[in-house]
Amino acid sequence: MSKEPAQAESLQTPAPLPSREQATAATGRKTTYCPATAELIAARLADGETLTSICHTPGMPRRQTVHQWRMKIPAFADLYARAREIGMESMADDVLTIADDDSGDRDPDGKPNSANVQRSRLQVDARRFLMSKLAPKVYGDRQTVEHTGTVEQRVTLSDRERLRRLATFLEEDKRAGVLIEGTASRGDGDGPGPDSPRLPTSSGAHDRSPEDEPRARRDDV
Repeated sequence: MSKEPAQAESLQTPAPLPSREQATAATGRKTTYCPATAELIAARLADGETLTSICHTPGMPRRQTVHQWRMKIPAFADLYARAREIGMESMADDVLTIADDDSGDRDPDGKPNSANVQRSRLQVDARRFLMSKLAPKVYGDRQTVEHTGTVEQRVTLSDRERLRRLATFLEEDKRAGVLIEGTASRGDGDGPGPDSPRLPTSSGAHDRSPEDEPRARRDDV
C-alpha cells in the first residue's frame, strides 16, 4: 500500500487562524486576540527575535497575553511552535555572523579589545544554549558511549543443579541413541583388568633379595 496520501496530509498547510469573533466564541469571553497581530508575532519569532523584545514593541500585546492565546487558541499554538522551530535556524545564522564579525576586536590604536571579544563569546554561548534546549534533537550535543573489552560472567552451580543437568544430558543422549564409550575399572580389588597397562618392574638395588646382600665383615661389626 502506498504511503503517499499520508505524506501529503502531513505536508498540508496549518489550519487558518480564527477571527477575533471566532476566538471570542471559543474562549467564552471577550479577547484582544487579532489574527494580523498573531501572524506578525509568528513572523518575528521565525526571524529569531525573542518574544520579550516583540512584546516590548509599542502596539504589541503583553507576553502574558500571547501565552493566553497559545493555551486557548490551538491554531495559534501550532503557528507559534512552527515559528519557534524556524527561529532556531535564524539564531544559528546569528551565531555565525557574530563569530565572524571582528570589526571591534581592536581599539583605534591597534590594541586588542578583549571586552568586545568576551561580549561576542557571551552572545554566541547564550544562543547555543537556547538552541540546544529548545531544539535538542537538532542542536543538542550528541554523546556516544563505546564499550570496549570483554565481560566474563561466571555462574556457580550447586551440586543438586549439576546432578539435574547431568541427568538431563544423559536422558537426551539416550533418546538420541548415543552411547558413552569406555571401560570401567574394577573396584573389588581383583587387580588390573585385561586392558589395563602393566607397570614396568623396577631394577636396581631395590630388587635384590636378602641373600644377594654382601655379608658384613668381622671388622665392620
